[in-house]
Amino acid sequence: MSTIDRVKPVMKASSNVRQYCDFLWAMTEKEIKVRYKRAVFGFLWVIVNPLLQMIVIGFVFRFFIKEPIKNYYLYLLVGLLVWNFFSLSLAKATSSIVNERSLIKKARFPSEVIPLSIIISNLIHLMIAFCLLIPPILIAGTFSIFSFPKLFLAIMMLLVFTIGLSLLTSALNVRFRDISFFVQAVLIIWFYITPIVYSINVIPKSAMWIWRLNPLTSVIQLFQDSFASASSPGLGMFSINLFLIIIVALVGIMVFRRESKNFDDWL
Repeated sequence: MSTIDRVKPVMKASSNVRQYCDFLWAMTEKEIKVRYKRAVFGFLWVIVNPLLQMIVIGFVFRFFIKEPIKNYYLYLLVGLLVWNFFSLSLAKATSSIVNERSLIKKARFPSEVIPLSIIISNLIHLMIAFCLLIPPILIAGTFSIFSFPKLFLAIMMLLVFTIGLSLLTSALNVRFRDISFFVQAVLIIWFYITPIVYSINVIPKSAMWIWRLNPLTSVIQLFQDSFASASSPGLGMFSINLFLIIIVALVGIMVFRRESKNFDDWL
């Protein structure tokens, strides 16, 4: 086999990857443009809504918090930003395949691009929001160079979990349309069993198993530790959460690959 013959498959694979990335970015750009079409303040809404949530929730919950939390409003804001990324991504990605049925039927392309573009779009918004947090973080002195490894780990865990779960729910929603309504209902409960407005230290040991089974527990704690000098997740909690994230991601990918073959029949 000549050198040219060996290079051809590599070049073809490289071209396919580039086309995939270009299409994914085009879908992400479309998602961002549609979201802020005719919006005067644009990306400022990324931080405005969580700020309003922080003020209202922080004012109410501070009367019920038994154990004071240092830098509470920063702690709460970081948790809300991460939660908003996750909940908005999951809710919208779940119904994305059904909503884009006309595009899927007209053209042949990897259908996972649709939910992925939504997640990447929201990830960009989250990164912008974190950049806007720099002034208050510098004032509070809660971020250091040692926070970067924890922050990177938190982002990777959040991204892998969101992608895996979104692929799972978006695929199942094509066949069972109740999934999107189920996800919206579950997110309401999920918010309150995630340590966003309170510290996990106030949870009784008898109920701690609920938070161990919540993959977002360690993710939120890592973000709050990075930005607000909160406590890090324990090794046991972190290990269980990381294991669950990997399982959800693998199951999501496998289910999506299996179900995507029948999208044309169910859409």
